Amino acid sequence: MNESSLLVRRANHPPASIKSTLSWLSVGALVLTLAACGGGGDSRSIDSNSTPSSSSASSMANSGWVAGTYKNSAVFDNLCAAPRTGFSKFTGIAFPDKKGTSLDEKNFLRSWSHETYLWFEELPDLNPGNSETPQTYFSQLKTNKTTSSGTAKDAFHFYEPTEDAESWESGITYGYGIHLKVYSTTPPRGYFVAYVEPGSPAANAGVARGAKILKIDSYDLVNENSDAGLNALAEGLFPSKLGAAHNFEIQDAGTVTLRTVTLQSAEVSTSPVLLTKVLETATGKVGYVVFNSHVEKAEDQWVKAIQQLKQSAVSDVILDLRYNGGGLLSIASEVSYMLAGANVQGKVFYEQIQNSKQPKLEPMPFWDFGYYGNYKNLDLPTLDLKRVYILSSGDTCSASEAIINGLRGANVQVYLIGDTTCGKPYGFYPEENCGTTYYTIQLKGANAKGFGEYSDGFVPSSLANSETLVLGCRVQDDITRQLGDTSEALLATALNFRANGSCSIRVTGKLQKQSAEFIDGELVESEVRKLLILK
Repeated sequence: MNESSLLVRRANHPPASIKSTLSWLSVGALVLTLAACGGGGDSRSIDSNSTPSSSSASSMANSGWVAGTYKNSAVFDNLCAAPRTGFSKFTGIAFPDKKGTSLDEKNFLRSWSHETYLWFEELPDLNPGNSETPQTYFSQLKTNKTTSSGTAKDAFHFYEPTEDAESWESGITYGYGIHLKVYSTTPPRGYFVAYVEPGSPAANAGVARGAKILKIDSYDLVNENSDAGLNALAEGLFPSKLGAAHNFEIQDAGTVTLRTVTLQSAEVSTSPVLLTKVLETATGKVGYVVFNSHVEKAEDQWVKAIQQLKQSAVSDVILDLRYNGGGLLSIASEVSYMLAGANVQGKVFYEQIQNSKQPKLEPMPFWDFGYYGNYKNLDLPTLDLKRVYILSSGDTCSASEAIINGLRGANVQVYLIGDTTCGKPYGFYPEENCGTTYYTIQLKGANAKGFGEYSDGFVPSSLANSETLVLGCRVQDDITRQLGDTSEALLATALNFRANGSCSIRVTGKLQKQSAEFIDGELVESEVRKLLILK
């Protein structure tokens, strides 16, 4: 099975039990190779000049497809080969499905993509009467062009079950509450706990950041290579059923002893604002906030955090986005306002640019009122900061990058400590149809100064410019220390840089300098969670 038919198994929804092995994509995302591909099917491309099979040719002949001719997508909306009945357990809204066919679903995707895709002129016009599933057909409805560096122009095109999308946006995941960071997927493997959700099965078992996972159900995660062992390890890391119990042998950070904990998979409520802390320094109080996901429930948690920091009279804030893959742009706008307040009020946060078929959108401002939860339509609190220190990594993506770009566009000084961000200046309007939610790039953004091309990420640098170079320090994530520990490398560097402008720190008596090159681990996070959702 080739690389294009690798699918990511996500911890936010229990997948069907499948035979699988651990693998590593060229983009660096942890994936599982499906030995029995189902659901989304494979991703073989369709060559319009190839000769189809007799059954496929018959389907094409009856599809009504005329190259270059498109009906309005509304004609096919919610016409499903297998209509759902009942209500969404997350939104309570009745399913809109009506009886239709797989061809209807593909015709919808073809027309909707042509109407809304940012680069619709570059879309291949594929016959929807082919034998592909709607999901596999959709996977091909994107530009095949590359950037000047040779990377895919569209690296973020994807789909997922609607239940997965709704559960994530509701702040619900399935599993143990562990977020993993991987330093090697080949023996000897290195799987570490990056952070743990409060109140989760892992937290209740005393599992904490920095713990190394050595064995699962007696299988050696570090060295195992048999098919049976890899399958068992994959099932243990990402359980396919709620209530599944597995034994983990772990080595806690800073210890040499091993211990075994039993973890049972459950529905886990996430904490997007994981930690808020006030740090006492020689030059005043500094707020520290770990922010991991731009979901609706983050708004109330951010208001509480800002109120705490304001009451403590902090003079600066260090915003930890190292594990934040993005989410709702509205939350990014609110967070930026709550940090900068009067310094950005009334200014443009995000210029929304769509394709030529779509109407010109008004720029998104820095929202100074609540949009969700307990603070809907109420004024948001603010710290009125003129500068912000941001901790970053290659997992800092999308809506998190919009915070960096939006603040800089409004002349708020941003300092970047950590690693180059992921590089995703594009956005989606997710479209649900027949139980699948589709994400096609429909918009790109720019800040108030007109800058928005950061597809190679924002770079911590000793010299800054108005584009992708941001003044700061390149530092490797310190998995051995807890988030909020002032000796943890990123936080320690940020504090030192704030105090004296230096990127060098002392950790356990040794001088740690800014490194020109280093290899960091990667958060085990599906590529689909690197989101910027316009809402």
